[in-house]
Amino acid sequence: MAHRPAPADELSVLHAENRHLKDSIAAMRQAMEALVLDKNATVQQAVAASRDELKNMRETIAALRDALEALHGERDRQVQEAVARGKVENNDLQAAIQAMREQLELEMLAERERFSIARRGYEDELAQLRKTVVALREALEAKVVAHAR
Repeated sequence: MAHRPAPADELSVLHAENRHLKDSIAAMRQAMEALVLDKNATVQQAVAASRDELKNMRETIAALRDALEALHGERDRQVQEAVARGKVENNDLQAAIQAMREQLELEMLAERERFSIARRGYEDELAQLRKTVVALREALEAKVVAHAR
C-alpha cells in the first residue's frame, strides 16, 4: 500500500506552489514596471533635449535679429543673407526634430507591442501552469479514489 500524503501536507504543497506563482507574477510585474519607467525616462530626456535645442535656436535667431538691427547698408544685406541661411537651418532642424519625435513614437509603440506580447506570453504560461496544476490534482485524486477501492 502506497503512502498517501496527509491532506495538510498536500494543502501545504499547494499553498507553497500558489505562493511561488504569485511571487513569479509579482517579479514579472516589477520587471515590466521598471521597463515602462525606463522608457518614460528616455522619452523625458529626449523631450528635454529637444526643448533645449529649440531654445538655443530661438536664442540664435534673436541674436541674428539684433545684429541685423545694429548694421547699416551693406551690413544689412549680409545679415539678411545670414538670417535666410539660419531659417533654412532652422527648418531643417525642425524637420529633423519632427522626424526624431516620430521615430521615438514608433519605437515606443513597438516597445509597447513587445511588452504586450511578452505579457500575453506570461499570462498564457500562467494559465497553462494553472491547467497543469488542475490536471495533476485531478489525476492525483483519481489515483487516490482508485487506490481506496
